Amino acid sequence: MDLLSDILSSAGWKNDLLSKGQIFDSFGFHFPCEKSGGFHVVTQGSCYARLAGTTIPLHKGDLIFITRGTNHELLSDPKAKVVTIERFLGDKEIRIKKEKPVTTFVSVRYEVPPGPIHPLFLELPDYIHIPYETIQAHHALGDIIQILSRELELNLGTDLIVQRLTDILLYYMLRMWLGQHVDSKAGWVKAFHDTLVLYALEKLHNGYSKEWTIESLAKETGVSRANLANRFRDVLGIPPMEYLAKLRMEKAKQMFQKGNMGLEEIAQNVGYASAFSFSKAYKRIFGNSPSREWKRVV
Repeated sequence: MDLLSDILSSAGWKNDLLSKGQIFDSFGFHFPCEKSGGFHVVTQGSCYARLAGTTIPLHKGDLIFITRGTNHELLSDPKAKVVTIERFLGDKEIRIKKEKPVTTFVSVRYEVPPGPIHPLFLELPDYIHIPYETIQAHHALGDIIQILSRELELNLGTDLIVQRLTDILLYYMLRMWLGQHVDSKAGWVKAFHDTLVLYALEKLHNGYSKEWTIESLAKETGVSRANLANRFRDVLGIPPMEYLAKLRMEKAKQMFQKGNMGLEEIAQNVGYASAFSFSKAYKRIFGNSPSREWKRVV
């Protein structure tokens, strides 16, 4: 699995399809997002997004991702009356079919679970807007938008298909945004452009249970131990082996939340000889025993 896919799948976001289909009147929808992010795709017509005092025109094929904790609105025009999206979904009478809809769009909410957030998401701006016209010809992002638009125009798109397509769109949108920010000086955005650090990260993510040492990881990446350690620290501010320990603990927490393994089995699955050695390492880094802390979250 590539690094971005692993980060997204490990984030534990729960997607909730809020709206898909055709809007036949003027509209203004408020999306409360204190503990979530919002993802919108315009598949027909046009509208506006408004957040933090900024109004952004959206046209057919445009995508906008509200990354975290920012309430926002979608409107047919900047002066439209605004209601909550929940009220719209519960009010059937305001959706009166006419010959041609004003707008067709898809909205998905991503609920963010309690607990630490991956630092990549903290480096993202409040929103990412990608106009369709900026997507290169034959790019996968444009292809998925066309498939989604066709599904909705033919009224064939089931909720499952739409949710899967929007998850794929989110992945490609983030990958495109990362590709446009090659000048980041440090942090996770920088890591995606540093081939050495990215290769080392993918090795750790795809083999976190292995008995890694800084020497064996350096050998895998084809550089000296000192070079790897320095580059890793310069980009992410943490030594490789400390990063591996935290990665293992995050993977262990995910296994614990599934509820089908005990701590001893989980510890061995993430590369520790016993639950005792895992708990000792966890407490050294986070200051609490894992079982006590995780039970407060689950």
